[in-house]
Amino acid sequence: MYFSFVNNQKLLSYVININLSLTNTLINVNDVNGNPKFFYSAGMFNLQKKQKTRQPKAIITILRALLLKSKFFKTKPVAVHFNNLFFKHQSYVFKKLKRKIFAKLVISYLYKAHNGCRLRKKKRIKIRTRTRKL
Repeated sequence: MYFSFVNNQKLLSYVININLSLTNTLINVNDVNGNPKFFYSAGMFNLQKKQKTRQPKAIITILRALLLKSKFFKTKPVAVHFNNLFFKHQSYVFKKLKRKIFAKLVISYLYKAHNGCRLRKKKRIKIRTRTRKL
């Protein structure tokens, strides 16, 4: 997957997936082969309803706990994958992460539903007429 051909050394050791769905915030840590190491969701930290989907706040809360638990991110090279995260918030989160981990690769995925080439459905406007009373 992520290998160099010189001395058969691995370029990356771990992959951190930060996934924002419409209802929850999830963070997975896998090794390069895809074996899961850690999994956190916003519900594990007693965040409820809208708090779970607040973009930077929920992610920072989860990452804080993850980085306290594992110290090996400072020395091992890591890839960070963002799913459905706004670009502004991405740069903010990555700036905070950069101090704590040794990130070699950042990939951003935006899965936005769209209607293809077709125009949006037009809103119907009701024409209201006033009736005159005699």
